[in-house]
Amino acid sequence: MAFNFANQLITWHAEHGRTGMPWQNTRDPYAIWVSEIMLQQTQVSAVSERYQRFLKRFPTLKSLAKAPIDDVMALWSGLGYYSRARNLHRCAQIIMVEYGGEFPRTREALESLPGIGRSTAGAIAAFAYEERSPILDANVKRVLSRFHGIEGDLQDQKTIKELWLKAEAQLPSVTAKMPTYTQALMDFGATWCTPRQPKCLEAHAQCPMTRHCTAYKTKRVNEIPAKKKKSASPSFQTSIFLIQCGEFILLERRAPKAIWGGLYSLIELPWEAQSKDITLMTVRNARKILSKTLLGDKALEIDYKQIMSVQTGSVIQHIFSHRRLQMYPYLVSLNKKWHVSDPSLMWVKRKDLAEIGLPQPIRIFLESSSR
Repeated sequence: MAFNFANQLITWHAEHGRTGMPWQNTRDPYAIWVSEIMLQQTQVSAVSERYQRFLKRFPTLKSLAKAPIDDVMALWSGLGYYSRARNLHRCAQIIMVEYGGEFPRTREALESLPGIGRSTAGAIAAFAYEERSPILDANVKRVLSRFHGIEGDLQDQKTIKELWLKAEAQLPSVTAKMPTYTQALMDFGATWCTPRQPKCLEAHAQCPMTRHCTAYKTKRVNEIPAKKKKSASPSFQTSIFLIQCGEFILLERRAPKAIWGGLYSLIELPWEAQSKDITLMTVRNARKILSKTLLGDKALEIDYKQIMSVQTGSVIQHIFSHRRLQMYPYLVSLNKKWHVSDPSLMWVKRKDLAEIGLPQPIRIFLESSSR
């Protein structure tokens, strides 16, 4: 019998596929969409509980569309890549208005929505509607490049185009098989055809693809796909101000396109290099820095006489996928709250911080500063 890539994977999946994930065994396009967005660049282990919490809070497309964006961002806090949450909210609103609340039923229509790329659209269409639509996430790129011996850089558009053609050609001919095949392809890349130590290189390995896999037959499994050269991550410094008055903390909503866009955080200002070695700032120094930066930039009615004390905290370091961030914190205590007129600024009680969408490093810092 001729080798059939799709059927072989489906057979493999029956014995070795992942089970017990909360988004499996559903044909609800809304639930599938939420899971696919959450799983983008995020580990399954980090998503499982958050996915269930999200659907409990927003069980339907309509409930998500009607929710305040702050509620959505608060629930997403800690998952990272916050543009995904903003796009989920915006996408839900578009579907309610332009599609009458009915999820689009084709890959092309899905792909036209914000935050849904070709691969995500293909996954939703395959799982929800059994459409013969290919996917091409990071795991699938690796599986196909090894199987076909494609050596090009996975970021190169020529390589991507070739992989899409292969992905299309490998689809099962029977549409009813699409949900199982799509899940099998994801699972195979995530658990067997892994970046390091794939199953085919283990003793007595039972990989179903070895007889037909180009990389395995030519002993190039560890060389395909081509390894991307890692460049040093740029480093950025900034000053953050924990301005507090009793149980209240002053927060600022970050601009949509900024890092942590849409979340609330501490006021962030250009880094004052000359003060990085000061362990205890005087009120006079604080007034100098605040007057240079806050005054005129923020809609704050600042009375520097209300500053009781200013201290510096330990440097906060956070590593993103593409940069390193160092934040130098100043802890400013007031005897009276400054008046705010800018809608992006608000005073929040410490006990209410759990309900606010905060970047994880800032949340950890605030928790440690309250001890």
